[in-house]
Amino acid sequence: MAPPKRDTTGVLVRLHAKTLEAVDDLISKEADDPSRPEMIRRLLKATLKEKGYEIGEWVE
Repeated sequence: MAPPKRDTTGVLVRLHAKTLEAVDDLISKEADDPSRPEMIRRLLKATLKEKGYEIGEWVE
């Protein structure tokens, strides 16, 4: 596993089974087969950008 990028913080999040099923379903529809953490980062990034927040490069 690669070392974490600078200016990041690990976060433990518990998800309901149905939420995790939805995340897994989205993963199955992606061409590049992202990991669960990567899919969650993509979803978070999209939501924050939609709400007008500037997002750091670590999620690019």
